[in-house]
Amino acid sequence: MVKHPLLIITLLGVLGGCATTPPVTEPQPPAENDPSQINLKLGIGYMQSGRFDVALDKLKKAVAYDPNLAEAHNALAVLYEETRQNRLAEEHFLRAIQADPQYALAQSNYGRFLCAKGRPAQGEAQFLLAANSGKLDAPELAYTGAAICARLQGAPERAEGYLRRALEIDPFHDGTLLEMASLNHQQNRDSQASEFLERYHQQAGYHPQSLALGIAIADAMNDPRLRREYAELLLSRFADSNEARRLAKSE
Repeated sequence: MVKHPLLIITLLGVLGGCATTPPVTEPQPPAENDPSQINLKLGIGYMQSGRFDVALDKLKKAVAYDPNLAEAHNALAVLYEETRQNRLAEEHFLRAIQADPQYALAQSNYGRFLCAKGRPAQGEAQFLLAANSGKLDAPELAYTGAAICARLQGAPERAEGYLRRALEIDPFHDGTLLEMASLNHQQNRDSQASEFLERYHQQAGYHPQSLALGIAIADAMNDPRLRREYAELLLSRFADSNEARRLAKSE
């Protein structure tokens, strides 16, 4: 379910990790008699409660009253993506950016969408536009998204550069730490991967994906004690997860 339609929603959840993102911006309070803003606010509220049909009606009314309301197009794009209507999702991401070329949040959302739909080069470009815009409260999220897109293109060095820039902004951002752990494991630097994963767990706690990564890192390091620790956590805390089922079958 969408947690907030104006967020870069579950960036790493969509693209391979397990972290969610903090709020980047909130919609402005609607003017008392502004029907476009009133319907935008109502649409967001219905999205938050999972009532997508009513949300769609309200957001369509918002853009009918104001066809250049970028926030409403962004919200519609996220809603259409959530309901797997990808053509309409892309149409409204583009309309949001066309209405406000400096709308970094829509650029970030569109970058995530493009990477998830197999167009990582375009996604990377959108994330960099957002990261370099000066308009995001948390540009480390956009740099981390650009890193994921770069990895999908087989460019780990470029990905690492983006992640290091993200960590310069926020050394404790859990999603960036997890992606750095995964990247280091991919590059056979498992000692560093283990350190980043430990920092991630200190910030975000344990999750099935992070524990599965920990098991892979422990195997690569030939560390049975660490492997056993991660495996026990995965099987005891997340027994119903796909990662736990795969581990149980392999044991």
